[in-house]
Amino acid sequence: MNFANLHRFAQQKCIGQWLVNTQHPRIVRFLATDHWALALVITVYVALAALFALTTPPWQNPDEPAHYNYVAYVASERRLPVLQMGDYDEGYLQRLKDERFRPGLSVAGVRYEFHQPPLYYLLAAPVYWLSGGNLLALRLFNVALGAGVILLVFACARIIVPTPRFIALGAAAFAAFLPMHLALMAAVNNDVLAELVIAGGCVMLLRWQTTGHRPLGLVIVSLCMGLGFLTKATAYVLLPVALLTVTAVFVIGRISGPVRLSQYAFLLAPAMLLGLPLWIRNSLVYGNLDFLGLAWHDVVVSGQPTTAGWIAAHGWVAYWQRALEFTAKSFWGVFGWLGVFMDARIYTYLFILSGMAAMGVMLWLPSQWRMAAERWRTTAASHSYLALLLLGGGVLAAYGWYNLGFIQHQGRYLLPALPAWSLLFAVGWWAVLERRASGIAGGLLLIAAGMGLGTFDRWTVLLCGLVGAGLLLHGVLARYHWGHTLRCGLYCAIFLSLIVLDTALPFLYIIPQLRRLL
Repeated sequence: MNFANLHRFAQQKCIGQWLVNTQHPRIVRFLATDHWALALVITVYVALAALFALTTPPWQNPDEPAHYNYVAYVASERRLPVLQMGDYDEGYLQRLKDERFRPGLSVAGVRYEFHQPPLYYLLAAPVYWLSGGNLLALRLFNVALGAGVILLVFACARIIVPTPRFIALGAAAFAAFLPMHLALMAAVNNDVLAELVIAGGCVMLLRWQTTGHRPLGLVIVSLCMGLGFLTKATAYVLLPVALLTVTAVFVIGRISGPVRLSQYAFLLAPAMLLGLPLWIRNSLVYGNLDFLGLAWHDVVVSGQPTTAGWIAAHGWVAYWQRALEFTAKSFWGVFGWLGVFMDARIYTYLFILSGMAAMGVMLWLPSQWRMAAERWRTTAASHSYLALLLLGGGVLAAYGWYNLGFIQHQGRYLLPALPAWSLLFAVGWWAVLERRASGIAGGLLLIAAGMGLGTFDRWTVLLCGLVGAGLLLHGVLARYHWGHTLRCGLYCAIFLSLIVLDTALPFLYIIPQLRRLL
């Protein structure tokens, strides 16, 4: 709805003279854009994340005591810590988790994150000082950083798919209301800052592609990479994403060699200058050119279950079954120290949402392929898809590489590529709610429900049948003139269902299962 239409609507519906008064043109322009909807998404996110921060018992988030102790060390000692043998005790950590971190058990010795880059902990130290080390204050600090992640996810989606506006808003809503992401943003960890710099780097890389390849854009991308080097190892994925994307732009655009060299210098030099002091320090402290401290970390945490040992004990079939099932569940939400599961029916519903989004993407791609191919030849703006494709692929590759050594099938490790997953989910559901696509998706779900009789449990069959029937009905009703309104309403209902789920989660699962033992 543009400015003129909103002005006319306000006059016709008499929603208030203040709205159409020329003294408030900024308010009218604000309401005429999608910024008001984005502001609503951020507001609801903050409320839900604060709810998670308040209701989740102390230390009942993955690695939270270790991250908290890092912040406390920096705040009190005014220097960076060094990871040492004894900072990880598998037996004592398991006892802490089994006894729900009861007050008599100290968490001061849980320090196995001391090898991490320091930026997040340096930023959190003032919050620690001002709050007297209050855990809730540090959690709320992360909630605030998470709001920035959502804004940047929206910006990425808006650059790549500017219309319809529902897609960018849907991407922001998915990032805001994904239950696992919400819980992660409400815990003390450096993941949220890593996501922030990755998403920020992606936004600037996309803007560089669409605004004439100005060197300043690459400098800002490089600064984001450098901040990522100082934040978390997962943020290093931004380096190959930027290099490959810039190289593709140069090759397709036939940009000359000297210009390429200067642009690469703008891309790499600031990042390397930011990361170099930390790399030198870690190499001196941990030795053997262990510039990230990861090799020493693997020695310290030697009690963790390894992939080779797990496969030897349970076999390949059980390994892949666990890998796929637990990754999928923990991407949507497995809380506490990955021991608090939602009801199986909820996971079924969420997996149906995922499946329908994937189907929508597949139905959407053919209609976009010819247009994208033409744009690829004619404008650098088309390379936007490449950046997020590389981001998703890079994070998946890192996830697979990590699990070659240790059993770490945690879906939260896929969240650094949240700009990619959010856009795919938003695009997929907008596409599947197109009239003909709804008929195809609904029919396939009904077929799956019929074939699942006697094989799947009754709730899975029922949910597949209900969603399939709903999509078929939507395909019929979408023929009428109010079909677009129905499509928008159903699209919003998907994210409203996630809000309802997020509101209920602490009271249905997190608090009851993580309540401390008496």
